[in-house]
Amino acid sequence: MKKIFYILSVFILCVSIQHVVHSQSDAPELSSDCLEERKVRDEKHVKNIIQDIKSTFNLNIDEHSFWEVSKRDLEAAHLMYGGKENDSYYNSLTKIYDSGGFSEQPSLFVRAQEAFLLYKEKDNINVMKRLKLDVEKDLR
Repeated sequence: MKKIFYILSVFILCVSIQHVVHSQSDAPELSSDCLEERKVRDEKHVKNIIQDIKSTFNLNIDEHSFWEVSKRDLEAAHLMYGGKENDSYYNSLTKIYDSGGFSEQPSLFVRAQEAFLLYKEKDNINVMKRLKLDVEKDLR
């Protein structure tokens, strides 16, 4: 009797697991139009956040005078220029990107000898970090 109960229990368990797996794999996928709309919406949201931060700090950052660098761009540039393990500039920037605590990925705006890192913290506080290249350090 115990064997029959045990076999029946295992059978029921297997059938219910199979049902759960199949019901998850049959979930509808988003259409390409929906995915495109989501992408556009997300990009607009990020632009609005950056514009809010710029206006909070009265920053005059435009695409003609600054170059916007994503974390992926930063990693690619690091690899292209040798990928030094002890690159203090790269390490400090990636540390900021990896620290978390912000609602969206930070945006890095760069021009010669100057950069701004802009982001909004999770508690809705706008943050602007002004970065300056230490030329003296590079000459040593």
